[in-house]
Amino acid sequence: MSFYLYFKRLWYSLSYRRSKRVRQILFIFGIISLILIFYLIKKTEKCWLDYYRSRLFCFVLTNQENLENRGRATYETWGHRCGRFILITRLNSSRSYTIFDNEQINPFEENQLPIQYIPTLPNETYSHLSDKVRETLLFLYKVYPNYDWYLKADDDTYIIIENLLRFLISTIKRLPRPILYGYRFREDYYVSGGSGYIVTREGLNLFGSYMNDNSTYSLCNSTMEDMMIGLCFQRIFSFASPEQTKDLILVGETIDNQGRERFHPLTFRVHFNGPSNKTKREWIHFRAFHHTLFGYEALSETTISFHYTSPAEMYEIDSFLYDIRQFDKQICQI
Repeated sequence: MSFYLYFKRLWYSLSYRRSKRVRQILFIFGIISLILIFYLIKKTEKCWLDYYRSRLFCFVLTNQENLENRGRATYETWGHRCGRFILITRLNSSRSYTIFDNEQINPFEENQLPIQYIPTLPNETYSHLSDKVRETLLFLYKVYPNYDWYLKADDDTYIIIENLLRFLISTIKRLPRPILYGYRFREDYYVSGGSGYIVTREGLNLFGSYMNDNSTYSLCNSTMEDMMIGLCFQRIFSFASPEQTKDLILVGETIDNQGRERFHPLTFRVHFNGPSNKTKREWIHFRAFHHTLFGYEALSETTISFHYTSPAEMYEIDSFLYDIRQFDKQICQI
């Protein structure tokens, strides 16, 4: 009996040591697996975001006088984060610039700017701004038709590309599908040009199909380019076939879940502090589609753009967003 008990105890002892060893190995294996899974998720997320970045085409309206200050600031701060980025201007022969022609736009040499050659651009005056946007969209329709989103911005607009991409990705499954995104006005057929706006691929196809005709374009032309875009899309929806506009609407919602704006047509200071003249009712008080708010309630955590941003402010904002890191996000409570 004692011999039997001895072997029984020995067997249990070996089994316990073996199981303990197995548990230690499984625990270490589990930790390594979690680290590997976390790494793969982060890597997949980065690749996923980079893929959608490649589907974004950005173009900035500028002129030759502003190329070296505003134009360069937009490209060196947020512009290079687009899938493709171009500056739109008609250059005079008095100054020398390298103009990239279609697919030759990349790669760049040091200090070069991605200026797109568009032979049909009108004169560089504000009265021709709508024509400039029209010719640019028609050019993109012919030469760069395979992007999913087309961002139009001014040379004094700052865009947070990562927030824009996150927002656009969230709209992929929307039905009906909007063809225009931006800061909405109460008229609800157009959005602010200053804060930047997105035209989807479906919108570009419709614009390119119908607005190549001068007589059709004359029915919706306006001195304000953002209003022109809305009017022309309204006109297109009125006479396009039901098949062409199936599951499409004109303007899409861009506020976040708390009702805060993502696209901002004025400066950060105005949206944060409010207009300097508190008694004067500025246009933003009565032209906005949504109730106008200032302060923290005006700024979405996923804000996309600000307008009237100087070159110096662009570099400052860019440095705050991308150069400064908050290493410790833990709040110590005593």
